[in-house]
Amino acid sequence: MQGQRQTQLSGFASQPAADASPLSGYRPAPNAYDELVDPRGGFRARWLPFASQLERLGTLELKRRWAHSQRLIHANGVAYSPHRSSNGRRRPWTLDPFPLIITSQEWKVVAEGLAQRARVLELALQDLYGPQTLIRDGVLPAELLYCHPGYLLPLRRRPEDPAPPAAERMLRFYAADLGRAPDGSWWVLSDRTESPSGIGFALENRIVVSRMMPEPFRDCRALRLAGHFAHLREVLGSIAPQRVRNPGIAILSQGPGNPNYFEDAYLARYLGYMLVEGEDLTVRQRRLWLKTLEGLVPIDVLVRRPNSEHCDPLELGGESPAGVAGLIQAARGGALSLVNPIGSGLVESPVFMAFLPRLCQKLLGEKLKLPGVATWWCGEQASLEYVTQNIDRLILKRAYRLRGEESLLTAELHDTPREQLIEKIRQDPRSYVAQERVERSSAPRWEEGRVQTCRVALRAFATADAKGEFKVLEGALARTTSSAQTLETSVLSGEGSKDVWITSELPVEAISLLSHEDEPVALVRFGAELPSRVADNSYWLGRNLERADAKARLVRTVANRLTGENDPMQLVELPYLLRALADEGLIEPGYAVAEMRELLPHVDRSLPSQVLNSQQPSSLAASVENVFHSAAKVRDRLSRDAWRLLLRVSDAFRSQESMPRDLTDLINATDELIADLAAIGGLVVESMTRTQFYRFLDIGRRLERAAQLVELLSACLIETQPSVRPLLEALLETSDSIMTYRSRYRSNMRFVAALDLLLTDQSNPRSLAFQLDTLERHIGKLPRSDDEPQGASLEQRLVMSMTHAVRMADVEALAEAHEMGNQKPLAELLEMFARDLPALSNAIALKYLVHAGAPRQLSPL
Repeated sequence: MQGQRQTQLSGFASQPAADASPLSGYRPAPNAYDELVDPRGGFRARWLPFASQLERLGTLELKRRWAHSQRLIHANGVAYSPHRSSNGRRRPWTLDPFPLIITSQEWKVVAEGLAQRARVLELALQDLYGPQTLIRDGVLPAELLYCHPGYLLPLRRRPEDPAPPAAERMLRFYAADLGRAPDGSWWVLSDRTESPSGIGFALENRIVVSRMMPEPFRDCRALRLAGHFAHLREVLGSIAPQRVRNPGIAILSQGPGNPNYFEDAYLARYLGYMLVEGEDLTVRQRRLWLKTLEGLVPIDVLVRRPNSEHCDPLELGGESPAGVAGLIQAARGGALSLVNPIGSGLVESPVFMAFLPRLCQKLLGEKLKLPGVATWWCGEQASLEYVTQNIDRLILKRAYRLRGEESLLTAELHDTPREQLIEKIRQDPRSYVAQERVERSSAPRWEEGRVQTCRVALRAFATADAKGEFKVLEGALARTTSSAQTLETSVLSGEGSKDVWITSELPVEAISLLSHEDEPVALVRFGAELPSRVADNSYWLGRNLERADAKARLVRTVANRLTGENDPMQLVELPYLLRALADEGLIEPGYAVAEMRELLPHVDRSLPSQVLNSQQPSSLAASVENVFHSAAKVRDRLSRDAWRLLLRVSDAFRSQESMPRDLTDLINATDELIADLAAIGGLVVESMTRTQFYRFLDIGRRLERAAQLVELLSACLIETQPSVRPLLEALLETSDSIMTYRSRYRSNMRFVAALDLLLTDQSNPRSLAFQLDTLERHIGKLPRSDDEPQGASLEQRLVMSMTHAVRMADVEALAEAHEMGNQKPLAELLEMFARDLPALSNAIALKYLVHAGAPRQLSPL
């Protein structure tokens, strides 16, 4: 019966029908182990439940579900870097709906081998940074260690130094890149001990694929990943010094510019930890603290992502913004647990692959359970001769890994002519290793609506508990490529990815990270303390949101008039609106001067290209990009809905730049942008809790809206005639107040009524008075230090002064004087706001948002 089923489902040579099984027509790669097909041409037994369910779904349904999942991945912003690269594109995270299926019996063998390997590397690290018996006993050559650029001398423990605390193990989190041998057994391609990445992407892959195909996922009895993350959270809580009851745990990220930032933010949100950067932290009295608006908050456990050499500029040199001066001192004193400890990346260099069998025998008295790919270190004479004689069939690598550069170095060696390569090795043999070429296994991949063949490597993850026992994740991150070329440098360098299902013969228990119903919880009204860096980013997100909205409204107002029935040259309001555009940097300044305007291209032809040019710093496209970059810096604090909207705004406006556009297109683009920004504003108002994060975001919005209004009124009301009806309508339209005006005054357009609505009406959310009232409330709730003088602070005095000025303004007198030709009273009032609003922004920044520069050593090592 099983043989009949295999024959029925295989069908490799036949052409798939319109709604045949999505696996129809699959052809395994020659001369390699195939994950799906056995040597007889049938499906492997572990794939049969999946293949059966996939056949029920059919190709058309798979296409529909996959299109929906692709939209979900894009909407969630899953990318290897959240920022765009130099060519203006984010590197998307490509996921294949077909998982890699491995049985739990097979994975048990892999897990045992990985746990043993992790223990060996842990013991090796302890020895190399401690007594160095491996060097003295000749297991490792001394030059291997002392020529290693990753060996950090400040971390070496002297004999008289106290033993490290039990919680401070050298390896808490470990990963290994794996590939199949031709006979189906597993090889370790590389070890990752510094700060392994990819587990967050593995989790995201699982969530997407299991939602897309719940029936195959259920029938295959894939083991859940949540249990490992629960174990990880339990471990991190247990290794806190002094066994504090509710330890402060944070993930140290390298910031939004780093390719792994999405994963950092994703894990922080999933595990419920703070996401911090180097400038958020400080070491005082040999303890690590988080700098917040309310003061210093202790950090007990820090999961670091930066490389070791960038973590502590005080002892390791450099001036990386990712580092924290004194971090090593805090960990050395036992007040901080680091995961992984600084220096743990020493043993992930390829050179250690050549010595791992010896290390395992020496340290554990065992043979390796999971072999690594054959490796020869050229620093040994016998290995050097073997490598030079067989270099054409080996992969040459640098012996010591330089994170972020190894792919370029390997490619450089690959492109070097044979004779030059041999000469280079002989000149410095200790710097090179050679490894056996690995023909990675093949597997099915869904691409462009049909099944294709790809090559697979995967990264597995293990976490050590408080006793040092390693537990391996029951899943992995698979990386794929259409080429047969090896993924030598890192499994993350592949083109695409797969979810990995470890299937069980028994029913699988559902696991959740949610708290138990009977677990006590303390009621709180505010979230975690807010670092000043996050407050800064929140503040500028608010300002950039409002700036983009104000520019979009002004551009739309002008574009609507340029496309109307009347001759644009006869519009009396147009010169003043052009001056407002020029003041905002949206068009060439010459358009604001009548004499120069005649020499420039007509504004209706030049406006779309200038507004949509992101290379121009003040353009509308650049403002939209600034919104996205500001949001990316606080992604872990934004809701998924807010992030999706922000991503859609960014992508939609980016697409506008690449195509020729006219005024009609510009009007449509600004209409959509204004609607999306209004939706984001609605999410902020209706869904964001009133924490300090919300407060600083809204302070930024209110300050920017007030400043934009003052600039608009100054450009359009000073040195002009206020009785011009079209100009007043344009002002009200740009300020989103035209409907309110008409509901009150119908078509009776009067300067005094418009001025009252925009300046002093506290019921109008677009008025200056409304912004100042809101700012006064927010600023009154900002934290104050104990040593701050009693009474109103500088920022309180500034906002109260402006609030008093707008409340005391006599709008009727201002309007009457202006209409009589005396513009000085209104001009002086606007000038006062134009002066004091930036002063208020500076006062807030100086007190809450300004940071010191990157830490550095006072003297060289």
